[in-house]
Amino acid sequence: MSQRKCVVLSCVSFETSMIVEPTVSYGADEVHLFHYVREPDNETGRIYTEFYEEVCSQIRYKLPQVNIVEHAEDPVYDFQLMLRDLLQTVADIRSRPESDEDGYVGPDSDILINSSAGTSEFSAAAIIASMMSPGVNSFTVGTREYTIRTEDIRNIYYRSGKPLGLTEHTYAPKTIPNFDIMMPEENSVRALRSFHKRSLEGKGLSASCMIQQLKDDGLWNYRAAPNEKKTDPKQKETMYYQRHYLDRWVANGWIEKPSNYGKYRLTDTGIIVIKTFFTS
Repeated sequence: MSQRKCVVLSCVSFETSMIVEPTVSYGADEVHLFHYVREPDNETGRIYTEFYEEVCSQIRYKLPQVNIVEHAEDPVYDFQLMLRDLLQTVADIRSRPESDEDGYVGPDSDILINSSAGTSEFSAAAIIASMMSPGVNSFTVGTREYTIRTEDIRNIYYRSGKPLGLTEHTYAPKTIPNFDIMMPEENSVRALRSFHKRSLEGKGLSASCMIQQLKDDGLWNYRAAPNEKKTDPKQKETMYYQRHYLDRWVANGWIEKPSNYGKYRLTDTGIIVIKTFFTS
């Protein structure tokens, strides 16, 4: 069985390190680079081309076996086109035939989209595309060191002694379309937070312990059907907790039970969920 491959999607404008360094860090086997040159024969066009060629050169030098795929047909400042192109690229990769051939980047590859480099429209499309595509993740990369020295900032980013920045004037704003990306269910998130709190305090995490905790927290929403006596009430509650809490947390990737660990614990995703949603 061949090793699972990695595909990285990035946008190239006026950056090199923000594209090259994470690509190398992930050890990408295939890289899809989105860029656009409106007028390749003028000075601005040549600059964009030089940045793209430099990114390709550095990636090939550091990852000699990598396959670089160019996407240059659509403007990278058009959100709708970038979202379409990213979703189509993901679909194309997922539709490839299975193969154990060495070096083959197959449909089960890890797909990562760089949301830090390129245009703001590409960044927005990157995050939304990853949320819409199972098994696809977007990532960010921070700047550790800038090319502009502190003493040069006033000369470059100021006009008439006042802060201006890189942009002097903008086009009219464009609203990003809304898409239905569901919030996690509130009761499930708050119950997960109770589970995590008990875990940190070293308290019991059995079904009976958690059921009582959820009752104490006002989060237990099970109601026995009237006049139903076929099953023991405690057993019914345990079954309900298993199906409506524990199984859902596992299915969402919020908790896991590693082979060398006897209890369930929150995953990195689960930690992010309880720190992000319904915190008040």
